Amino acid sequence: MMLPWLIFCFIGCFDMGTACYSLISTQNAARAGAVWGSYSATNAASGSLTAEACSYALDELRDAPGVGTGTTTCGGSSPVSVTATSVTGNDGQAAVSVNVTYKVSLIAIPAIFTKSLTVSRTVVLTVHG
Repeated sequence: MMLPWLIFCFIGCFDMGTACYSLISTQNAARAGAVWGSYSATNAASGSLTAEACSYALDELRDAPGVGTGTTTCGGSSPVSVTATSVTGNDGQAAVSVNVTYKVSLIAIPAIFTKSLTVSRTVVLTVHG
């Protein structure tokens, strides 16, 4: 009698853990890309800002479900999408904005849990050099 409820609770806990890990990992990935871009004015003005931010974001998401070492690009069929731009911060100083979007698959339970979760985080850091 209790086995279906135990399985349901296990799946719910597993999905909740996966969702929380995805949120934390995506925030760390966005921060890592922004730190690289804000390290110097040269990095912030680089034509490869998005590509470099993607590289740092993927390094942070290597252990996340669906990413691993096989994912080498951001966007397209990849579960990770990164956009990085040079912006003006709230204080009027040059800044870098990095947005990371990560789509993770979950165990679907009809009418309760969706099959996937899309997490998006943006970090804006002031350029230091």
